[in-house]
Amino acid sequence: MKRIVSVIVAAATLILCFSLSACGNKYSSRYSATLMVMSNTSNEASVSFDSFSGTYVMQLKNKGDDAVFITYEAELGAGNIKVYYDCNDEKRELIEIGNDGIIKGKTENFTGNRTVYIIIESDGKCNEGSFSFVLNKADS
Repeated sequence: MKRIVSVIVAAATLILCFSLSACGNKYSSRYSATLMVMSNTSNEASVSFDSFSGTYVMQLKNKGDDAVFITYEAELGAGNIKVYYDCNDEKRELIEIGNDGIIKGKTENFTGNRTVYIIIESDGKCNEGSFSFVLNKADS
């Protein structure tokens, strides 16, 4: 009897864990970093670090159905990082930056999903990085 109760409790715990994890974000962050400073509001996100390796995900929110675009600035001392953005369930490459790189720019206008994901992925250990993103309303 004790064994049956233990099996039922273990199964219920596993089901609960999997169902809760399924309700999470579309992407997950997995990284190791030193001196990492992060900021994320509904329409602005930034991260800077001394060293970084892995994947870091931020979310921006499009409040409404208006067309928007992302302005970005990125600096990297050493290493290689690709940055993607996902809106409308389509992951698109935004920039790739390498040693001593500095990049500024903006995306084309887009509409759709209210949550825009910014995904920063390194190819290995990177040093002295700074990334910022702003979600702007497009002119009508």
